[in-house]
Amino acid sequence: MTTMDDYICSFIEKSTLLFIASRNAEGAMDVSPRGGQPSVVRLRADGSLLLPDYVGNRRLDTIGNVLSNPDVALVLLNRRCEEYLRVAARATVSRSEEDIAAFPADENRPLSVIVLTPTRMEFVPSKAFARSGFWIDPADRKPPLDVLDIYARDGRWQAEGGRKPVFYDAAAESRLAEAGLRDFYGTPSPLVQSKVYDTAGPGFMGFIDEARFIVFAHESDTGEILMDLVGGSPLRLDPDTNRQSLLLDVSHEGSAASATQHSATFALLAAEPGRSDNIRLNGAYREVSSQPDGQRRLSVHPEEIYFHCSAAFARSRIWTDTRPVAWSGRRSFTCAARKRESPDVVSFVLKPRDDAPVGAVAPGQYVTVSLPKDEHQPLRRRCYSVSGTPDAQSLRISVRRIGGGGVSDLLHDAVDIGDEVFLGAPGGQFVLDSAPLRPVVLVSAGVGITPLLPMMEELGRELAGRDVWFVHAARNARHHLFGEEALRIARDSSTNVRLFTAYSRPESDDACDHEGRIDAPTLASLVPVADADFYICGPDEFMSSLRQGLIDLGAVPESIRIEAFEPRSSGLAGALSSGLANRTPCKVEFARSGKSLTWKPESGSLLDLALANDIDVQFSCRSGQCQSCVQRVVSGSADYPTGEEPLLARGQLMLCQAIPRGDLVIDC
Repeated sequence: MTTMDDYICSFIEKSTLLFIASRNAEGAMDVSPRGGQPSVVRLRADGSLLLPDYVGNRRLDTIGNVLSNPDVALVLLNRRCEEYLRVAARATVSRSEEDIAAFPADENRPLSVIVLTPTRMEFVPSKAFARSGFWIDPADRKPPLDVLDIYARDGRWQAEGGRKPVFYDAAAESRLAEAGLRDFYGTPSPLVQSKVYDTAGPGFMGFIDEARFIVFAHESDTGEILMDLVGGSPLRLDPDTNRQSLLLDVSHEGSAASATQHSATFALLAAEPGRSDNIRLNGAYREVSSQPDGQRRLSVHPEEIYFHCSAAFARSRIWTDTRPVAWSGRRSFTCAARKRESPDVVSFVLKPRDDAPVGAVAPGQYVTVSLPKDEHQPLRRRCYSVSGTPDAQSLRISVRRIGGGGVSDLLHDAVDIGDEVFLGAPGGQFVLDSAPLRPVVLVSAGVGITPLLPMMEELGRELAGRDVWFVHAARNARHHLFGEEALRIARDSSTNVRLFTAYSRPESDDACDHEGRIDAPTLASLVPVADADFYICGPDEFMSSLRQGLIDLGAVPESIRIEAFEPRSSGLAGALSSGLANRTPCKVEFARSGKSLTWKPESGSLLDLALANDIDVQFSCRSGQCQSCVQRVVSGSADYPTGEEPLLARGQLMLCQAIPRGDLVIDC
């Protein structure tokens, strides 16, 4: 099967994790994971797939293999799906701007693209997911391993046994150099060059014992690369061999069942469900037994074994319930249009400077804005709600001038059509989440209308049956934002959307539904408050007084959602578990500030530590949503103890959610 129907296309477009197997001219195999949001590949109109290649450890195994042998195999996964898509394809490496522009021009832009032309595809129902427990509950995700510590301890063990590292294949290295890719990507670090051995050390064996999900790549009897997913029993030592070998129990599924050899080269990747770390082995295997049900026991002898980069699993977010992320870090946009909405509010229509779509933006979410024209270093970042339903190639923000020379002033005064604007990925939890047919009341004051407009559009597209009130408070008609747009949405909606306007200081010819401020009794006159959901956005006092008033009138607290960009007061200090509370203190250096501090568990997050010591860093939500506190790592690494590792560009960390893994230097 090579023709793509709608189901195949949808499956590919929803896949955030795949595995790709390749081999070089000498027949040595490699299997690598690749992850990406909102999809790991892009599907071209001609049916080929574009797989981005990012800055990584610079081994370039897959690319080096493709240069000498274009035949590859892929396995694509969809979250919570018990089948996978197996693909055979021909691959080429592209550095053309057209192919690279298919991906967002953000802080993690691809260096090159592998163009894959499928030659065969099949869906394979698999028991490996259930047997390995691959689809874990998101709450059961596991923290990253201290891989550097494992390498250090196992390196000493290898040296004591007289074993030396296995260096990268010279022929493959020569092909990379001839193609100009080695100079383009750069030389691998000393650790990457020396981390591979042909024997698993104690640290590796400790991980292997828990790695129950295995991707096994091997040759068919016709020489084609095949991949199987294996779940259940982990790899374990083969007691019947003189050299270290490992036993693998595999049941071939799909077309691979009748096309396997008794001995051949292989590559495999083993992962522990819920943990992004994974190990890779490649070498040769031989069959030692088989069962009537088709299960085979193989003795696999590694010629290379090492930890593979964890970024692919982290990027895929395969074990989370979070919404797809369209890009990571700051993405470059162009101001395509600007419009004055009121005396102090201007809207900006922004288009990506690449060819990738804007991606999914949930109604109510915001983007984090920074400007190349900002003379402040590092660039200041501010959050602005997406004020209308985006199309595939643009989104809109609407900005009220705050004054004081801040980002809002710079947007109003300096950003015109054609100028560049940086946007962080859409974030925020102030999104529609109401049961079907339950009445919804959208309440805004001033520029707080911006996240509620796309919510009203979303509700207006529903089938008839839900009552929706769109309540807006303004000073007067001149300061009434998006009045005509709200009327159009209500008029065109398929459900019962009604508008209610309140002016606190109306002028003589202004028409409104209520004169004065909006309060809870006013809302109660529109809808039974105990039976409705409320989404409120505006000044703090406006939101807090409405919330308390509605609760006093019988509204369920959980039915009231409010939006605010002000910092949350609590950091991580009170959230660290007892295990983390026993962490050893370590040194944290803030390079630009010239301060060297000692982090202790009671210090909380790195943001808590910075603020407690008067270090000037940007921050806003303190919940990991706005990415205002993202900083560059000079050396060291961090853990994220109370949630998933955020999707950031390589070499960055998020201060508000991170704690140091050891001594750390941060560029702020």
